Amino acid sequence: MNNRLGFPVAFVLALLAIGVALPAMAKDEVKLVGAGASFPDPLYLRWFRDYYRANPDIEIDYQSIGSSGGIRDLLNGRVDFIGSDIPLTEAQQAQVDGGVTQLPMTAGAITVIYNLDGVAELRLPRQVLADIFLGRIERWNDPALKAANPDVALPAAPITVVARSEGSGTSYHFTQHLSAISPAFAESIGTTMTPNWPATLKKRGGLVRGRGNDGVAAFVKSIPGAIGYVQYAFAYLTGMHMATVENHSGEFVRPSPESFDAVMQSVGPVLEPERMVDPAAKGAYPIVALSWFIMRDRYDDPAKRQILVDFIGFALHQGQEMSERLGYIRFSDQAVSNVLGRLN
Repeated sequence: MNNRLGFPVAFVLALLAIGVALPAMAKDEVKLVGAGASFPDPLYLRWFRDYYRANPDIEIDYQSIGSSGGIRDLLNGRVDFIGSDIPLTEAQQAQVDGGVTQLPMTAGAITVIYNLDGVAELRLPRQVLADIFLGRIERWNDPALKAANPDVALPAAPITVVARSEGSGTSYHFTQHLSAISPAFAESIGTTMTPNWPATLKKRGGLVRGRGNDGVAAFVKSIPGAIGYVQYAFAYLTGMHMATVENHSGEFVRPSPESFDAVMQSVGPVLEPERMVDPAAKGAYPIVALSWFIMRDRYDDPAKRQILVDFIGFALHQGQEMSERLGYIRFSDQAVSNVLGRLN
């Protein structure tokens, strides 16, 4: 059962448990409409609620429809701003009358979630991870998986891969990582928002598609033997099993604030996304990405841009204390200054 915003009930209850209220419709004098990535959605939900409490005459509505849907809506003039896990290309920016401002608004990890009864710890070497999503490893008791997990009683059950059904920034960053660690994956699938998963997966019924990070999490949770990829918050807030994955240095690293911080320390305050791809830092979790807040530079109502500028300042200052609590990566003070310095 879903609520009116499309979140599974268990996910909504997890948000409510830490004080995130669902947005209420109010008699606001100014309304801004946004759409896009599901990756930052739990954090945006909290930030917009807190901003509304401080500014009850302003309503900011955000629909989680995926990065590609948000980009499409921005280019078609249907929204005031978008969330996207990849920035617009120069060609896309040229299609927006008056131009755009693109800011890295938050960062988060992409975790590998799984549903195996009695298996609380699962180690996935780099090649094994790639081979599962290439359809080369079909069962949980495959010799490569057993070798990586000698003390775990892995079942002979088939592996069901759960992926996104729509164009997704989460898929983009996940396939970017798999392409970086596996030449075979790079050649056959590559880095893309809309992966064409191998025919072998489809033929054996080993592929299920879910809409949004919450949809993927819901399918993995309900299908025994399933594996998928979601932004960390969607696993962390609902208590799902997350695999320990091998990083660039050959370490097996669990998703945690400490392993995320190791990435951010190596990247530095400039927040260059290319430096986050399979980072080499010791103790670093290997799949971390930025998520972007993209707004127009010109609006029919000039007040809209000023409101969004004010909201960005609010989110990157007062709102930072909620980032880690909700499963995102808190920006350093230097990184916040760098982001705010990009505002025109």
